[in-house]
Amino acid sequence: MALNQLQQAQALTLPSREAMLYRSPSVQQFWNNNIDLLSNAWQEWDNNVQANTSPLDSSLLDKRLHKAIMEAWQDPTKELAIHDLLEEVGPGVYQLQFFNPERLSVLRDYLEGAWNAKIPLRPPYGIVLNRRGAMLDSRSEGYLAAPASKLFTKN
Repeated sequence: MALNQLQQAQALTLPSREAMLYRSPSVQQFWNNNIDLLSNAWQEWDNNVQANTSPLDSSLLDKRLHKAIMEAWQDPTKELAIHDLLEEVGPGVYQLQFFNPERLSVLRDYLEGAWNAKIPLRPPYGIVLNRRGAMLDSRSEGYLAAPASKLFTKN
């Protein structure tokens, strides 16, 4: 029986941790050779996940932040509304409520599912120090190419 793209991607063997740490040419070759397979596998995975879970959408963001962002997109003179949401908690150190705490479980479940999908992901900065990290930018090889993850990037 022929494997679908998701199964083929899950069967790939990632380059070794050492090869990634030393930026071996074989690592770049791995990502280049599998770019289409990985993208298609994430699409398959995402289609399955979206049918069974809450969507990743702007409701993940804090309501005040989302409102300020939308207003700033419509009228750039209102960008200070975003600044007003920042709270200085120390000299030059600011905090901001970014996510809606009531919806964080949706994001956590999605990211946990992406990790459990066993589709190869390139760790941030190409090194395996961040054990469960993922690149989100489509310009990076081995990024989390699930369509729903586009919420986090601006293309």
